[in-house]
Amino acid sequence: MSEFIDANRAITYAQEASLGLPGSIKQVADFLLAEGTGITQMTMAQIAARAYTSKPTLVRFAKQAGYAGWKDYRHDFIVAMTELEAARTREAEVDVNTPFGAGATSDEVITSLARIQQLAAAEVVETLDRDALARAADILLSSHDLVHFGVMHNYLWGKVFASNLSLIGLLCRTPQSETEAAAVASHLSRGDSVIVTSYSGGLAHVPMAFVPALKERGVSIVAVTNSHHSPLALIADEVLAYAPHEHFHAKIADFYSGACTQLILNSLYAACYARRFEVSRTSRRGVIEGVTAVAPADFGHMDD
Repeated sequence: MSEFIDANRAITYAQEASLGLPGSIKQVADFLLAEGTGITQMTMAQIAARAYTSKPTLVRFAKQAGYAGWKDYRHDFIVAMTELEAARTREAEVDVNTPFGAGATSDEVITSLARIQQLAAAEVVETLDRDALARAADILLSSHDLVHFGVMHNYLWGKVFASNLSLIGLLCRTPQSETEAAAVASHLSRGDSVIVTSYSGGLAHVPMAFVPALKERGVSIVAVTNSHHSPLALIADEVLAYAPHEHFHAKIADFYSGACTQLILNSLYAACYARRFEVSRTSRRGVIEGVTAVAPADFGHMDD
């Protein structure tokens, strides 16, 4: 217990730094608090890269926290965060990063995933900015050309989101390859909009790397991410964020962040639907009836 009390100052300093003015020290604090014990599996270089800073900044961060160097700070931070995450797990009744262990039964697996879904829903309800959601819907509805950028799972969730929008008369393109994304991005200008779904909120890789140039050309940016402090969030016109409980690396899968992302995208679709309810309902009914009218009898309904 005494080791935890001594180590707890590592978290306290990170929390205080996170509330400070924008800068590299705040970036380090934000990343550490979001990643938690996940840094156990990361090198100093990886942490610096994920925090969009440098190894010397990590050393400076540790010294400002009262430690001799990064190694000592890292040790205490992990000790204290291990206890904090255990307390969070007890409260939520599930570990979002490792919700089940080796040999878990089918009942244990489905119960743990259901609890993550419940936690994700509760967090989005608690943290999602309602005004930002309304403004984001307005951006989409007034957009001339609409594009969703995302990679891997985020790309797939974007495809579902775009499919829903198409049913109510809103065309949203979802480029997949880097070449396709570059071609689409090069034709966007003022009056167009992009939705960028990214857990980390980094801008180092394609297609997120196109965002700064799009912003300069007057393209509206809506970000769906886990932080209000990432490079993506800082440059976006509207940020739809959720609480960062999940590690970047040390996890079985994106169970929590995926559930949050899907709920936010569904909420954004629903907000667009609600703003022109009758038009949306008529459009969606017409599309579905048009598909089923020409499909074989055993093809099934579009909602099947």
